[in-house]
Amino acid sequence: MTLGEPRIPYQTWFVAELHVSVGFKSTDRLRALRSEPASWSLGFAVENPGVWLWSTAAAVHALGDPPGFAHPPDPPELEDFVEACAKALRAQESLPLRVAARAAGADAPPLVRDLNAPLHVRSPVDAVRAALSLSVVPSGWTEDLPVVLGLTPAGDDQVRGAVERLARGMLGLLREQRVEFEQPELTRYLHDGTLERHLGV
Repeated sequence: MTLGEPRIPYQTWFVAELHVSVGFKSTDRLRALRSEPASWSLGFAVENPGVWLWSTAAAVHALGDPPGFAHPPDPPELEDFVEACAKALRAQESLPLRVAARAAGADAPPLVRDLNAPLHVRSPVDAVRAALSLSVVPSGWTEDLPVVLGLTPAGDDQVRGAVERLARGMLGLLREQRVEFEQPELTRYLHDGTLERHLGV
């Protein structure tokens, strides 16, 4: 951590076979990063404790003791999920199908996260495990989520089928749980079946 913006943000070297990588960020940048959701966390809050090897009073004041590297959860984005599902279901080629399916998979956990007990994650692997451990989820969740995320080998028809089941199950569950969203129109479209008709599911 530096007081100002570092001239060199990263440094990498090898000690024999040991790979060493060190990053440098200003206190302002670290505080800003901790206020943003982590891009890899599948919408979960991140709690990643650190350890001071050396510190100043100003550094401890800025980041705490021990220095935690927390990130808030990502808000649920129903519109993004539906858009990604629509792109996947209408794709005529494998690549756009799988890119859209992966986006739908990443947008799915935040939609059901708050229907379950709170969880914090520390790594991308931890985030996938947390998503698969959720209990209030659409039917087939533990089979379909790895497929749409591209973590399980599957043919195009299997990916498309997983997206369709995930979309249908997710919309039904959110309606059953009477989930509301910041956009009143989006909540109305969820509850009156407009989103299913849009997706053809």
